Amino acid sequence: MSELYSIGQFAEIAGVTLRTLRYYDKIGLLRPCSHTDSGHRLYSRQDFARLQKVLTLKYIGLSLEEISNVIKFDISDKDFKKSLEIQRKIIDDKMHHMHLITKAIDETLTMINKDSILNWRRFVNIINVLNMDSRWLEQYENASNLKSRIRIHELFSTNKKGWMEWYFKQLNIPLKSKVLELGCGDGSFWYKNIDKIPKGWEITLTDFSQGMLRDAKKTLENKKVTFQFKKVDAEDIPYEDESFDAVICNHVLSHVSDIDKVLGEIYRVTKDGGHIYASTVGQNHMKEMRDIIEDFDSKDITTESWGLTEKFQLENGYEKVNKFFKAVELVRYSDNLVVTEARPLIDYIFSVPGNVKQIFNEEKLNKLIDYLENQILKTGGIFITKDTGFFKGIK
Repeated sequence: MSELYSIGQFAEIAGVTLRTLRYYDKIGLLRPCSHTDSGHRLYSRQDFARLQKVLTLKYIGLSLEEISNVIKFDISDKDFKKSLEIQRKIIDDKMHHMHLITKAIDETLTMINKDSILNWRRFVNIINVLNMDSRWLEQYENASNLKSRIRIHELFSTNKKGWMEWYFKQLNIPLKSKVLELGCGDGSFWYKNIDKIPKGWEITLTDFSQGMLRDAKKTLENKKVTFQFKKVDAEDIPYEDESFDAVICNHVLSHVSDIDKVLGEIYRVTKDGGHIYASTVGQNHMKEMRDIIEDFDSKDITTESWGLTEKFQLENGYEKVNKFFKAVELVRYSDNLVVTEARPLIDYIFSVPGNVKQIFNEEKLNKLIDYLENQILKTGGIFITKDTGFFKGIK
């Protein structure tokens, strides 16, 4: 196949109409990479990836306007693996949701066939299921943002051992123990350390998000270690007093509403002599990100994530944990970033909560790319501070 395709060739290979391609060009969803001297549209192989993403997002229920907002600043089109993994996750979530809807309808049909009388409460349950976990745009963006934040650490961390592997090695938990994790996310912490988990551990993974628990189950399925999964509100842990030998909170406490209440619950379910391990970041974590935005003269931008951890950081966490646990220690992880590519850095900036995407237009984005590439050229790599660690305490 040639490097560039006419609109007719592109439409035929992709199985879409010329009218669709012209309309996507008109609304800025899929613009051709070039034009002939006479003004005819030309498409590249890269454009097939963008079209595939548009059609997938359209299939899972996003409007063209929502798709445009999602991929407006998606500058990593070349990262096919990342894009496809995110799309697969959202499709899996939608399939799970469709299964729940089908089950609710089947249960209602069975009830009608059996009793000949419609139980309206059961019928309304179908509506409740339809409304559950159906925010596909939010889920796509959350998955994409999480991938962007993880990716920059994987690519450019100076400590090649990795945070999760290092953190696991610091756990001083006896061979026969019951372990609880609050806020397990997608289970990556355990997946990264699956071969190091002692056979005698009984591990319960919890999260407030049912979607995250599904991801964790999928990540850890068919592994030699058996995990228990449960949806849990950290402020009301549904286990008896002194149930666990260790409770792990990996970057969780800064996001809860009432830290004292959560720590009180952790204390209650921890056995005497058991441990808490609570990780977080310091005030200087990723501080150069803020400097980049200020240096670029973008003072209208708000990046809410800088303040999200303020309630529980390395600087103030000791006092909070020490209220409930004794012999509290702070252990810091030594690492930084040296970023040698502009695009993963921009992905990270655009992934944080705030109004970045609203403030930036295409022209301003290109200027930011040029600015970062020039900085990398001058310095050999943009240095970014990482300040991460954990508090360990004993009951």
